[in-house]
Amino acid sequence: SRMLALIYSSVMWLFVASQSSPFVVLHNAAQHNVEMPVIGLGTGGYAPNSTFPHGEYWNDSVAEVAVAAWLRSGGRRIDTGLSYHDQVGIGRAIKHSGIAREEIFITSKTGPSQGSDGNSSLPSGLGYKDTLDQMESVLSTLNVSYVDLLLIHWPYYPSHPPSSDPRCNGVSYAELRVCRQETWRAMQELFKQKKARAIGVSNFEVKHLQDILDMKEMIPSVNQCEFHPYWHEFELVKFCQKINITFNGYAPLGTPDYGPWSRHWNSTILELPLVRAIAKAQSKTPAQVLIRYSIQHGVVVNPRSWTVEHMKENLDVFDFKLTEREITQLDDLPKPSQPKVCPDPNDYP
Repeated sequence: SRMLALIYSSVMWLFVASQSSPFVVLHNAAQHNVEMPVIGLGTGGYAPNSTFPHGEYWNDSVAEVAVAAWLRSGGRRIDTGLSYHDQVGIGRAIKHSGIAREEIFITSKTGPSQGSDGNSSLPSGLGYKDTLDQMESVLSTLNVSYVDLLLIHWPYYPSHPPSSDPRCNGVSYAELRVCRQETWRAMQELFKQKKARAIGVSNFEVKHLQDILDMKEMIPSVNQCEFHPYWHEFELVKFCQKINITFNGYAPLGTPDYGPWSRHWNSTILELPLVRAIAKAQSKTPAQVLIRYSIQHGVVVNPRSWTVEHMKENLDVFDFKLTEREITQLDDLPKPSQPKVCPDPNDYP
C-alpha cells in the first residue's frame, strides 16, 4: 500500500511541479477550478511557553506582521480559524498587501477547537444555526466577503462552549452524528450563498467522514489533519484520496516551537539525526525535507513560520525529490510514547 501511495502522489504532483506557484485543484464541494496552493502559512496559535513567552500568532499584531511577510515572500495561501484570535490582523495584512483578493487563498474554520474559549465573545459551537452565525464572524473579522475554503474545525471537542442545538451538547455517537450532519447542512448553505468557494472538514477520522457521506449530499473537498513522520494516518489519507478529498496536513514540522511537547519527545523532528542526514544529502534544510515528505505522500501543508528566510525556504521545495528509501526511513522512524501534538480525534465519538 505504501508503494501505491507513492505512485499516487507522484502522479498527483506531476502537473504542479513545474509551476511557479504549485497548486491542487479542489473537487467535490468546491466551485469550478478552485486552485489551492500546495504550501500555506499556518497561523494557529499556541499558549505562551518558555520558547515564545507571548505565544505564537496568539494576537492580531503578531499575525499581521507574519502574514505581511508571507505575502511578500511569495506565499499566497493563509490558514486561519475563528478560534485563533488573529483574523483581524490577518485581514489587515491582506488589505494592505496591495495584492488582489482573488490572488490570495484564505482558509478559515468554524466549530469547536482547542482554542475555543468559554469567555470569548465569538461563537464556537457545532450545529446549523451556530455555524451560520460563526460565518458572519469569520467574514467580519477578516474583513472579506468570502473565504476560499471553510472547514469544520473538529468533529467534536469536549471543552467547547454550549451549542444552540442540544444534540451538539450530547456525548453519545447518535447525538453527535446528527449534530455533524446538521453542521454540514449549514456548510452547504454557506457554499450555496457563495460565502465559501469550497467547504471541508478538519480532524475528521473515517467514522466522522462517514456521517457526512451517509447524507448522500455534497462530499467535503478537504480534510485537514495533523501529519508528520511521527503521526501519519496512511489509511485515512488513502480513504480521502480515493473519493477526491484533498488531504491537508498541519504541523508538518512537528511544531518545534511548542514547548510542552519537549517532555514527550527527546528532540524535535527537525533535530533528528535521520532528518538532518537526509537534509545534508539533498543539500536542503531539515524543514524542507519534512515539507517534501508530506508532499510526496500527496499531502498539502501549512507550516508556521515567523521569519522571511524560513518562509522562503518553505516555499522552495519543488526542485528536489526524496528517494523512496528516504521516504521509507521517515515513515518508519521510531515513535515517541506521545507521537501527536494535538488531541487524537479517534478518541471522539
